Amino acid sequence: MSEDLNQLRSAIDNLDNEILQALAKRMKLSDQVISAKNGTAAFRPGREATLVRQLVINSKANGQDLSPAVILGVWRQIMAASLSRQNGDLAFAVHEMVMPAAAWHVGSALVSTSFNQMTPLLDAVVSGQCRYGLVPANHDIEALLAALDQHRHLSIIARTPLYDMPSLHPAYIVADYLPDPSGDDISLFAVPATDGFALKMIDGHYGNDDVVDPPANLPPDARLVGIYAR
Repeated sequence: MSEDLNQLRSAIDNLDNEILQALAKRMKLSDQVISAKNGTAAFRPGREATLVRQLVINSKANGQDLSPAVILGVWRQIMAASLSRQNGDLAFAVHEMVMPAAAWHVGSALVSTSFNQMTPLLDAVVSGQCRYGLVPANHDIEALLAALDQHRHLSIIARTPLYDMPSLHPAYIVADYLPDPSGDDISLFAVPATDGFALKMIDGHYGNDDVVDPPANLPPDARLVGIYAR
């Protein structure tokens, strides 16, 4: 039994070394992406969601016993490490309610400033103090929409985690651009109401150039405030 155990441990060690070498190769390719992007934003949540979904599909097709949450967790850290190499400015303005989600999403590369109100949080993104904002996805939405109305060049670009996890409060990521289409997206619209704004979720990526008209079931004064992959 001891000999068999040693052989298994040796096989795991060899596999770990192969994984390490593959990660190093991936990071080198990631470095090459920096120049190819020509200054565009390094964090592309639509592309990341497409990648993770395809990995889940491949895992199921190959009969592998890996849950989507496990695949997402492993690749989330790989993508965060890659992002930190491409974009050294990973400062996040984080609502205190979703600090665990920020740590999970960005990993060891996270540099954060904590806030407990929406407006000063987004002010930190607008001023350049932080590159991204992270806010609760299902708490105080009225305050979030009001703050986004004050800073109309900011948008919700992602919802994290991609798959719900009981231990993490879901969060929206806010930045000054819209995400790429992922193939399965939700567009978010702020609809004026008597006491502020209401949030309306519509299937599809209404930030696409080929989608010009707003959804027919929305009032004409509804405003696109974000898109996220689901």
